[in-house]
Amino acid sequence: MPTYPADAIVLRRLDYGEADRILTLLTREHGKLAAIAKGARRAKARMANSLDLFARSQMMLAKGRNLDVVAQAERRGDVRNISGDFQRTAYACLVAEVADKVLEERHPVDDVFELVVATIERLNVPERSPRAESIWFVMRILELLGYQPQLVSCASCGEPLPEAACWFSPLLGGALCGRCGAHDQAGSPVSVNGLKVLRVMAAGDGMLYDRLRLKDDLLQEVEAALEAQLEYHLDRRLKSLDFIRSMRH
Repeated sequence: MPTYPADAIVLRRLDYGEADRILTLLTREHGKLAAIAKGARRAKARMANSLDLFARSQMMLAKGRNLDVVAQAERRGDVRNISGDFQRTAYACLVAEVADKVLEERHPVDDVFELVVATIERLNVPERSPRAESIWFVMRILELLGYQPQLVSCASCGEPLPEAACWFSPLLGGALCGRCGAHDQAGSPVSVNGLKVLRVMAAGDGMLYDRLRLKDDLLQEVEAALEAQLEYHLDRRLKSLDFIRSMRH
C-alpha cells in the first residue's frame, strides 16, 4: 500500500474489534481524517504511547480501502499534565471537539492545526489556567472561521460603543449598546472590564492577555459570551462544554 507522512494530533479514538483503534486525526498537511491503528490496544503495542488522546506524533499512514492505516508513529511532545488532570482533560476535550466539528474530512483550514497544537501545549503547562487558555482558543477559532465578535460598535445599530457595561448577542454577533441590548433576550450581560478583556482577546495580543489576572466572575462573563457565539455558529450544543459547565457549578 502507498504511504504518506502526516504531522498529526489524536482528537478522538474508538476501540474497534479485539485490539484495534479507530482514530480521528488532525493533521497539518491533510486536515481531519480517520485512520485505523491495528493492534494498538495490545499490551506490548509499539505505537501505543504515540496514539494517546491529544498526543502529537509524526506518522506514516498507508492508504486503505475504507480507512487509512497507521503504519508508523513517533511521539512528539508531552501531554502527561493533561491526562493526569481531570479539569485539563475536560478543556482539551473541548478543543478536540471543536476542531472535529469545524473541519470537514481532508479539507484543512489555514492555521487551525497550529492553533490546536499551541492550545494543547499550553493546557499541558501546570502554571497556566485551563479556563483562560480555553476561552482564548474559542476567540481564535471564531476569528479563523470568520465569526469574530463585533466589539467596537453596536452589532445592531452600528453606533460606537462607550466604555461602559453592555449586552452581548450571539445572534447578532457582538456587543450591543444599552438601547439595543434592552430588546435582546438571548444574550448575556458584559461589564466594562469584561468588554475590555474581550477587546484585548480580539486584538490577538497574547502577551497582554497572559499578564491579565482574570477573576472567576470576569472569566464567567467572557466565557458566557464567546461560548454562546461558538455554539450559535456551529448550530449545535457541544458535549464537552455541557460537561465543563456542570463542573463550574
